[in-house]
Amino acid sequence: MNLSTAQKNFWDDNGFIHLPQFFGDGTALRHWTHDMSTWPETAGKWMKYFEQIGEADEKLLCRMENFLHFHEGWKDVIYNEGLMTVLEILFHEPALLFKEKLNFKLPGGNGFTAHQDAPAFASFGQDFHITAMVSIDDTTRQNGCLEMVPGKHRAGLLEMTKDKVLSQEAIDALTWVPLETKSGDLVLFDSYIPHRSGPNQSASARRAAYVTYNAQSQGDYRDAYYRHKREVFPPDIERIPGKDYGDTGLYNIGNPIAE
Repeated sequence: MNLSTAQKNFWDDNGFIHLPQFFGDGTALRHWTHDMSTWPETAGKWMKYFEQIGEADEKLLCRMENFLHFHEGWKDVIYNEGLMTVLEILFHEPALLFKEKLNFKLPGGNGFTAHQDAPAFASFGQDFHITAMVSIDDTTRQNGCLEMVPGKHRAGLLEMTKDKVLSQEAIDALTWVPLETKSGDLVLFDSYIPHRSGPNQSASARRAAYVTYNAQSQGDYRDAYYRHKREVFPPDIERIPGKDYGDTGLYNIGNPIAE
């Protein structure tokens, strides 16, 4: 897999690139993700996070992380040869995996507040990442597709609140562009591009994988990332009764996960 000059220029100018049907029609992705959603919460393995919605505080699966070593199909996607080649072109050197997650955004699920990824990924002295969004389901405006601000990756960090999401002033000053995708599509985006997504107002799930990579020269920190996350922001199954997890650090920026 290579990128054309036009595609490289688009990346440089906009901070993202959309590669339709990179993973075919997404049939396998949908099957795998449904299967994984049924896996039980298990301490020390995959990490399942939930959100609470409605007046009854219904518990809804929001996210699943740290599944690389538990699913061969997704492992093949994460290390797909074509994807790794494209990442090497964009990084100008080989890429290493930093983290992987599945966002489920089930019907009624909340959106993700406007933010930039860079502040959340700064714990290990790294300063730049690229995230691969793999569309498991079609994403639309109705079900809360990704919205970005093309070209704003060049502005560095924008004004943020104490929670590291964009301030309302910054949000209002930006022109947000929805990016609808089909199952099997791949979107790569820069860690400085502002992005957000709305709630899922449809009757079907809007599932997507977000797999983040860094340049090889910035080190291999995936294991360290998840070790620290388990300490600071563990999934429900690993939480110690009575312990205060109020300070989640940089592990809960912009998302609807219940703390």
